[in-house]
Amino acid sequence: RTPLTPVLASAAMLESDRISPEQMRESVQIIRRNVELEARLIDDLLDLTRISKGKVQLNFEFVDAHTLLRNALEICNADIEQKHLKLRTELAAVRVHLRADPARVQQIIWNLIKNAVKFTLPEGEISVVTSNDLDGQLRLEVTDSGIGIEPEALPKIFDAFEQGGRTKFGGLGLGLAISKTLAEAHKGTITAESAGRNQGAKFTVVLPTSSKVGPQAAPAIQPSNHPRQTRNILLVEDHEDTNKTLTNLLRLRGYQVQSANNIESALALGTTAQFDVLVSDIGLPDGTGIDLIRRLSANRPALAIALTGFGMEEDVRKTQDAGFNHHLVKPIDVNKLDSLIQDGAAAASK
Repeated sequence: RTPLTPVLASAAMLESDRISPEQMRESVQIIRRNVELEARLIDDLLDLTRISKGKVQLNFEFVDAHTLLRNALEICNADIEQKHLKLRTELAAVRVHLRADPARVQQIIWNLIKNAVKFTLPEGEISVVTSNDLDGQLRLEVTDSGIGIEPEALPKIFDAFEQGGRTKFGGLGLGLAISKTLAEAHKGTITAESAGRNQGAKFTVVLPTSSKVGPQAAPAIQPSNHPRQTRNILLVEDHEDTNKTLTNLLRLRGYQVQSANNIESALALGTTAQFDVLVSDIGLPDGTGIDLIRRLSANRPALAIALTGFGMEEDVRKTQDAGFNHHLVKPIDVNKLDSLIQDGAAAASK
């Protein structure tokens, strides 16, 4: 619940008549930062639920661990720069190909780097080093100069909700527990070392490598040279504030948007106008977004995007089977939604 307090306080600041432009920017940044944290906490709880029920699904393929590591570092780069941390990387491993779930391995690496950043004070140091052990396995070490781990807390550091007395830094203490389970699911190990308070910490992941090399990573997607295209969008969302905000944001980006708050009103709009894109919530008061896309039938837009609080693998499969092209889990990143709409428009114009 902790991130909700600064969100509400900042919202109250924005309602004030005396707020300065600088205070306004700061309040918006606080809201964004804490909403992103809240979403991460929810994701961790969902992962813990999957783990406790033995429902972690892994999609194995042959991947380059160094590519995943660079991706994770890129995600954490802004936080590293914000705290003015010195980052040392030494990617010395020669055997780096794994048979693994790339998203889950990147999640392990990201959790360890994020953990190091969180518990290292400004101007501190972090090092990320890879090597191969005598058996050719990949060894990844993430070391920080941070607040360390007390000896009595070290044996419990991978337990769920355990933070080793470091609760003031936020989070639920789930990232390491999830990382341990995911490493073991890949037949690997993860360990922690620390000399104690203010002595930093080192986390080591060991994963089996593969002699088989997967397909070369696709080149980075270059920004599109195509001009932005307007689209006629049918937005279906029963939460009034979400409906209003998304409608305004999409219109600001040049889209023609008509909104509905239930299936019946969406069907009425669908029979009187032609839409290029359907953006629909799944949980609606008179049914589901899946019911809606099926009932639209011949009037179904070419691009359909589900917006939903339901993010388990089974939920994604159900929306895809029903005809949705994409499944976005709330809270919605409007930039991501805009990108999907523009990509769909570019594909339709080819």
